[in-house]
Amino acid sequence: MELPTGDDIRTARKEKGLTQSELAEHAGVSQPLIARIESDDVDPTIDTLYAVVSALNDSASGLEQEEVTMSMPSVLKDARTRTGYTQRELAEVAGVSQPLISRIERKDVNPRTSTLRELFNHLDPLSESDDDEISTQPTTNSLAEKIEWEFENVEGVSSQSEPETKGTSTSETNRCSECDLDLSPYPDPSFCPNCGNTL
Repeated sequence: MELPTGDDIRTARKEKGLTQSELAEHAGVSQPLIARIESDDVDPTIDTLYAVVSALNDSASGLEQEEVTMSMPSVLKDARTRTGYTQRELAEVAGVSQPLISRIERKDVNPRTSTLRELFNHLDPLSESDDDEISTQPTTNSLAEKIEWEFENVEGVSSQSEPETKGTSTSETNRCSECDLDLSPYPDPSFCPNCGNTL
């Protein structure tokens, strides 16, 4: 799952022709909060980001913030399990503590977006293979599927995916598709010096 950045939110909002105030009203948050999210001046909780994304997607899902907060740990645990990571392995590659992942999955903590973004960045190979299916509405009423669909379909996120589409052409790649390392200092690399990903 790819979580949108402040730039993604700004891009999607402008494509929709919305002002920050209009988006804030639709999302049920304040305009200053939208401004801070767009400038990456605040690290919102996942339920706040979901409210903004749902408003951008004109979603009628009506999920409550508590539902998003309660479902996100299941989304993370499912993605981690399907990709074969243990909590310890994911913690090591994502640069967080294993107890934090455990607390997120036990629903003991409402994680910040940056923490989840870092975790999902290492679980992304799972969602890359599902890109064709993501564009359609979820076929079941699973909260996890609804949450994934909302985040994957914010318009700004599609621009983030472009480097991954070019991924095999090393002459056009500026960032590693796995760990997002800036590859411009390395002359025509065939693998990422940080994570070893083949480019």
